[in-house]
Amino acid sequence: MSTNGNGQFLESELIHRKVKVDNEWQTRTFPVVGGRLRLAHEENQTLNLQTEMVNWDGQYAIFKCCAVTGKGQFVGYGTANSQRDARLAESLVELAETRSVARALRFAGYGLEYCGAEEVAHIASAEPEHEQTGSKTPAPAFPEDNGNGKRQKSKPSSDGIDVATTGATRATSGAPAETKSKPQPCGNGRATTAQVRALFALSRRAKYQESDIGEMLARFDVSRFEDLTRESASQLITYLQTEVAA
Repeated sequence: MSTNGNGQFLESELIHRKVKVDNEWQTRTFPVVGGRLRLAHEENQTLNLQTEMVNWDGQYAIFKCCAVTGKGQFVGYGTANSQRDARLAESLVELAETRSVARALRFAGYGLEYCGAEEVAHIASAEPEHEQTGSKTPAPAFPEDNGNGKRQKSKPSSDGIDVATTGATRATSGAPAETKSKPQPCGNGRATTAQVRALFALSRRAKYQESDIGEMLARFDVSRFEDLTRESASQLITYLQTEVAA
């Protein structure tokens, strides 16, 4: 695996996930932050990483990391929240900081092409149906419905991609694409207070005007952040995070 530099990741620094792309199972590879750090230290006589907590309200954490290498300065943002990262609810601050470091080093060229393992840590591992065991009719790892016609939650990664349905390992924009039909609300319940506050804060940082926010919300058939579902709010947070970091 190339890092756009002289070094390469070790196999122990990689995780592999099987994801479904166009009805076919494919293997995707994600480097852990430790691999990026090792390469950055090996290739730079002077390396400076500065992290800063942007937001923490007990449920939602945002961190900023500024990485200074021999090639210049690179900034990355990382987020963690109690809904998306329920399995690591006791370590949200640490998780957000780790994601910000991973993204800053990625922008610096260490595994530039690859989403970080920490950014997809909240998504369960998937296996092709023929490799699954248990019931005779295995449930898909990322189901569109649960058998009763109701759509189940499908979480995007912190990089703005849904590893269940897309083959891209790097999305330049997490914004909902314009399609013939508008995105349907998904997730359970309305956006949390923490999500709403994060959306307002990130919108300001991205220098969005009211018209820009209105156009963005219209894609979800709502006019206020408060009317978004939790899942839709999470998607917009990821998108705005990418806009701020750009």
